[in-house]
Amino acid sequence: MLKMKRIALGALLSLGLTACGPMEEAPESSFEAQDSQELEAGCTSLGTGITTHACSHAGNPTDHVSVTASATRVTSAPAISTKHKAYDLALPSGAEGSVTYVPATTGSYAFYRTQNVAFTVVNGATSATVPSALTHTVSSSGCSLTYVSVYDLTAGTTYILAAGPASGNALTVVPEFLNDTRTRYYQDADGDGYGNNSVSVLTACTQPSGYTTQRFDCNDTPGSGASIHPGAAEICGNGIDDNCDGSQC
Repeated sequence: MLKMKRIALGALLSLGLTACGPMEEAPESSFEAQDSQELEAGCTSLGTGITTHACSHAGNPTDHVSVTASATRVTSAPAISTKHKAYDLALPSGAEGSVTYVPATTGSYAFYRTQNVAFTVVNGATSATVPSALTHTVSSSGCSLTYVSVYDLTAGTTYILAAGPASGNALTVVPEFLNDTRTRYYQDADGDGYGNNSVSVLTACTQPSGYTTQRFDCNDTPGSGASIHPGAAEICGNGIDDNCDGSQC
């Protein structure tokens, strides 16, 4: 009986703390459906987060793996499926070379490269060419990567990556899974640099217009909410929580 009373008392205390504590935003689990999505419609370029991550591997000698590419497009070609690696491909002289990639998770994958050469992704099971969802140049200070292409791939499928010919018969490829390096941006409707906790997007693309990485704006109403945000000066007696700390002076 005493044990049951203690359990009941603990539950009541927990409820009391929950009721008195500050309200928090929805947990990240509420965004799981968005987390597993493919490349967003309307994305024109990848953001600095994923590019910086890819460049860090390209610039780290310990992340480099030497691979001799196959002279033919076959599913038995060497694999470059390990995460967080920069693969230095030795291609056939003056010709195309092939490697394989098997994604662990269904989604969008970016293949960063050191040269803008022909790059084709083929489904090894169907022999169908996979269309690129996005392709653009890369310009990041001190980074050897110059080009990137994004493809929507299915988990467990063997894909043949055919590349080249390339200058020097060499090409470095850095694969990146977009879900690993997405950034969450919060809608900033009033333009004060702080976003609405309940309206956000998770993306590996460039920062959407009207969004920010800062959150916890308690009034994001365009115009009237611009002066109300975390860090704002609290004005006593105006009946407004100017700095969004949950209280007024």
